[in-house]
Amino acid sequence: MSDDARQTHAAPAPSGENGAPGGHGPRGPGWVPTWPATVGLVVTLVASVGFAVSFIRDASTQWLGGFLAAALLGIGLALAYWGRDLAGDEVISGPYPVPHEDAEGRAALGDALDQSVQVITRRHFLTKMLVFAGGVFVLSQVVLLGALGPRPKNSLRTTSWRAGSRLVTFDGVPVTRDTLAAGTFLVAFPEGHLDSADSQITLLRIGADPHFKTLAGRESWSPEGYVAYSRVCTHAGCPVAQYEDQAKVLVCPCHQSTFDLMNGAQPVAGPAGRPLPQLPLAVDAQGNLIAQSDFTVPVGPGFWDEG
Repeated sequence: MSDDARQTHAAPAPSGENGAPGGHGPRGPGWVPTWPATVGLVVTLVASVGFAVSFIRDASTQWLGGFLAAALLGIGLALAYWGRDLAGDEVISGPYPVPHEDAEGRAALGDALDQSVQVITRRHFLTKMLVFAGGVFVLSQVVLLGALGPRPKNSLRTTSWRAGSRLVTFDGVPVTRDTLAAGTFLVAFPEGHLDSADSQITLLRIGADPHFKTLAGRESWSPEGYVAYSRVCTHAGCPVAQYEDQAKVLVCPCHQSTFDLMNGAQPVAGPAGRPLPQLPLAVDAQGNLIAQSDFTVPVGPGFWDEG
């Protein structure tokens, strides 16, 4: 064969009606089966649907992981097979030979065109199959958004405290003006919301301590020497559980943020960057301690208040 003749290198594959190599049957030389790629895409389709159904039905993580692995494996095998065998590696150098103007040449040209039509048709089908399988897989992952839970909306800026909410102890007993002696404290909750973690407060009775500084605008928030602050640390949200009576400070045990109770619970040590929110208090006609309103600023870590 001359230098300008066509030189080809194609992956070996059975051809002909009986699958004999180099045959000239309906499938033509160089025919490559597409069923492995098709099987891989079908596995992806079925596994993607199974993943979505399992997630909706709250199946075990074993089922979710199995379906997800099968979907990824199926599409991965299909793409690998496609790239290795279906894309072909035929290289043509030099001018393409013109077929002879005889019956044998026309027959060879016809066979080549038939083979090209078959390849184009099969690859067109696989392309559609790939797009469809990939789309179903992507849509099956949308159900994961359900794991994010409901949108918080304004819940990070409000608590269970309302105007008139009575203060109660952990066992539901109302807190009255006589519950605490000067210099003592307890943990209190809004009545009916003992399980509300962000509504817990530290209630102290400062009494007539001359060192207590009433901040501007809060003159009516501390009736009869009672003062209440959120127990949620403004650094990382841990419960501010330690009270040091001598220093009159609240200390968070997580990172040692320290808050000065004599000065509006301002942070005086540790990583917290803002004071503990103060709850406005009042005493009702029956002598029970009640809230004037919810906290006037968001409780918890400072990033909750951003945006």
